[in-house]
This record gives sequence, C-alpha cells and structure tokens, in this order.
Amino acid sequence: MLGVSEEPLRQTPLHGHHAEAGARLVAFAGWDMPVQYAGIAEEHLAVRQGVGCFDVSHMGRLYVDGAESISWLETVLPARIASLRIGQMAYSVLCTADGGAIDDLAVYRCSSSRFLLVVNASRASEDLEALEALLPADGSVVIEDRTLLEAMIAVQGPGALDCLHQISAIECFGDLAPLGFFRFRQHRDADDFWLLSRSGYTGEDGFEIICPARQAGALWEALVGAGVVPIGLGARDTLRTEMGYALYGHELSTQIGPIEAGLEWALALEKEVDFQGRTALLTRRQETRRLVGLRINGKGIPRPGYEVAQDDKAIGVVTSGTYSPSLQAGIALALVDLSLADRLRQAAIIIRGKQVPAKFCELPFVPSRVKRRLRKRTVS
Repeated sequence: MLGVSEEPLRQTPLHGHHAEAGARLVAFAGWDMPVQYAGIAEEHLAVRQGVGCFDVSHMGRLYVDGAESISWLETVLPARIASLRIGQMAYSVLCTADGGAIDDLAVYRCSSSRFLLVVNASRASEDLEALEALLPADGSVVIEDRTLLEAMIAVQGPGALDCLHQISAIECFGDLAPLGFFRFRQHRDADDFWLLSRSGYTGEDGFEIICPARQAGALWEALVGAGVVPIGLGARDTLRTEMGYALYGHELSTQIGPIEAGLEWALALEKEVDFQGRTALLTRRQETRRLVGLRINGKGIPRPGYEVAQDDKAIGVVTSGTYSPSLQAGIALALVDLSLADRLRQAAIIIRGKQVPAKFCELPFVPSRVKRRLRKRTVS
C-alpha cells in the first residue's frame, strides 16, 4: 500500500497491453514497467536473432524551440549542434560544471530552430530543472515537455526493417531501407506528429517510433500481430551491456563523467563555443580511471559494486554486470584505474568473497550490427 507521501507509479499508454500479456511489472524511475514477458534470455535472443519491440514511452521527450535555440544548445551540450542537419541525430551528455554527468541524451534536429531531446526517465525531472535554469531570460528559447502526450516504441533486431514495411501506420515514412543510422523522418497529419529514427539501445539494426499516446496501442498490436516479440527492461539491460553502452546511474553519474565512461568520441571538446563543463572535462582527460570490459573465465555472474583486483590489489569496481545470453558467460563493465592495471594479464572480480578470474575485453562484447557499423572501442 502506498504511503501518504508516495506518489502512484506512472503508466505508459501501453500499460494495459503489458498487463494483458502477462508481463511481470516492476517500479522503474517512477513508472510501472514490464521487466520481462517470457524470460530475459529468451527475449534477449529474440532481438539478436529476429525482432523485438520495447515500450520506451517512459523516456522523457523535451522539445526545444526558439530563435536562439542553436546558439543556446551549443553552450549547454558538448556537441556540434549547428552542424546537425534536419533529420539528423546526435548522442550527447548534459554535463555538470565539474565534468560529471547530469544525464546522457539523444538530440534530434526537427527544423531550423526546433530540437528534440530524449532523456532518461530516471533523470527527466533533473534534466528539465537544469535546462530551465540555463534558459535565456529574454524568452528566445522555450522548452516543452511532451512526455505524457506521446508514446515511444523501439523495434530492434535483424528483422526490424522487413517487419516495419508490413505495418500500415508506418507507410507514411516511405521506404526505410535508405535511412541511415542516427537519421530520422517526421510526419505530421493535422495535430498528430510522428517521428521514426534508425536508432536504438541494443546494437542491432532497429528503429524508434514516437507517436501520439492515443495511437500507441494500435501500433503495438500491429507489431505483435506481425510477429514482433515484446521485450522487457531485463533483456534491454543485457542487450545494452553486451554492447558496452552506458546506463545512467551505473557508467554515468554526477561523479562519473563522460571522459571516464569512454564517451570522449561524443564530446566536441575543441569546438569554438564554450559549453558547461568543458574546462573540467579537459582536466579529467589527464586522469587514469576508464571504463573497460571484463569477461568471466568459467562460472560466475558479476554485479554492480563488485571489486576488480589484480595481484591481490584493488584496481576498480564493476559498474554493470550480467550473464550474457549471446556469449553464455558472465560479463562486466568496470571503472578501472589504468595506471594500476596490466590489461595483457588476467584480472579477478571478487564474487561472494572469492576471486573469480576475468579477462579484459574489447567493447562491444559482441559485434555491432547497426545500419552504419561503429568503430570498435578498445580498453587502451
């Protein structure tokens, strides 16, 4: 029973569909969300081998507009906003003044002055508060939170393209085959706004669809009717861990910034416009803590907070750990002090007081199969 001070969990427009399908629902970032349907491993492999759909409507959607939106976003985010073309996306990090992370997010350029920021559900309130505090006083930039007015569905897996071409609601976007990775199309019919991007959080080819909340149920039913497997948050986490993707609260936080998290590739540290946190980010470049991949040799499942050691000396800590259904082995993302580690030799993860052998790995743990393959990140 909810306490007097507790607020009821929010429900996405697809909540009834999840309950009817027998999904196990859990509280996540203030939302009642499906963690699994048939089982995490089964759902994970459905995405790697076929196609699955995720309800990600809980993620925040903040629309930035105004005459000075480009110049303002340039000062807020460490990305080259002005160089984004309409229909192009970028991954970025909203940084603290001292080089930590308020959140990581996706930026979509919708028009000459209108942008969409898709942010983590767990940080949506903090993001909006931080952004509004930085707005120009003259009203030349405004932010609209449309999270509760829209739904967002991710369709991921090698069968995603063929599947979407069977869905009548998607026909307005035309042939999706030429659409590149981190590119999107928009469609407006009267007051209804739809957006479809080739993007996702699994490392597979896939798409994310934003639509009016009232039309989400029909889209979800069409996808499931076409054979798309509903996927919960559990498999979403194992899929992103296999790819070495950061999750806020694990690989990123106000203490763990994008430099340590291996996200320097997403930072335009040398751009002409100064932005929040740049001086601190340049300083953090000189530090030696970095995110690495570790794979267990033998049995054992690493979990966040477990110590990483080498030669009986602590060298780091696991930020995310799980059993990989693809590799059938325990894998971990860990923040390690590279000045203390010999990455050519075996390390150990302390699991229930025992040193379990683990080897350093390149990230991602499994090959990326997005439309445009990303260059591998190494632990060096």
